Amino acid sequence: MPSAPAGRATARHGRPGYPRAVPGPTLTAALAALDAAEPVDVLDIPLGVNLVAVAAGAMVGTLRAGEEERVDIVGMFMLALSLGLGGGLIRDVLLGNLPPAAFRTPAYIATVLVATVVGSVFLAYLDHLERSLWVLDSLSIGLFASVGVNAALLAGLTFLPAVLIGTVASVGGLVLADALQGRPSALIFRGPPIMLAGLAGAVTYALLYEVVPEIVVTLLAVGAAFLVRISGPVWNVQSPVPLRRPIGLRTRLRLMWARLGARPRRRPGSA
Repeated sequence: MPSAPAGRATARHGRPGYPRAVPGPTLTAALAALDAAEPVDVLDIPLGVNLVAVAAGAMVGTLRAGEEERVDIVGMFMLALSLGLGGGLIRDVLLGNLPPAAFRTPAYIATVLVATVVGSVFLAYLDHLERSLWVLDSLSIGLFASVGVNAALLAGLTFLPAVLIGTVASVGGLVLADALQGRPSALIFRGPPIMLAGLAGAVTYALLYEVVPEIVVTLLAVGAAFLVRISGPVWNVQSPVPLRRPIGLRTRLRLMWARLGARPRRRPGSA
């Protein structure tokens, strides 16, 4: 039997086949490239460091679950999963790095499970560790931002998209947790500079990625994110808000001076 002509389906029962779309050379090459593409290699950070960061985020999730009486053990696991692995999952989905790295290494899911069990059993005692967990979680912001920027750059993205990916990876878990609890996301309201901390870490890593050795640039990014993060509780720094009404330069300077805790000097001879 002669083969069906190009663009035609094989005839069945003597009836002519229906025309079908034939992928063009560009589409065919793109599909072949996607099939042959390997998963993006992320920043080579020791697994133990990654697991500590995931555990810190997951424990913060268990503390968050303990604040609401209606949250059960499944809800606690979901919040721990969101704050521990949510940013990495969003990063891998945006980059097409599937299945996500958290699912290719069972230790990540196991860490979240252990954190959930510990949180559910010793929830009443975890309040004493809240400050330590906050410090570890703040350090993990820069770490997740660095991994996100690194993966984006290796995937061929330019500076701005890579910084966006890194920022989303650093705070994406918080957005998922807020959505699960039905809360407006804390990132869109004035408050501690959480997203700015992730942005600082992402920008630092992206700027120094090709200049400084890998371990050094990662430490610098983590440090930059941590400094911005602790500026909230230490120096009462909050994320800036848009100017909703016109304000003069002199008034701006007075407000800035007042925030610094200083008083403007009086002119000689003034009352």
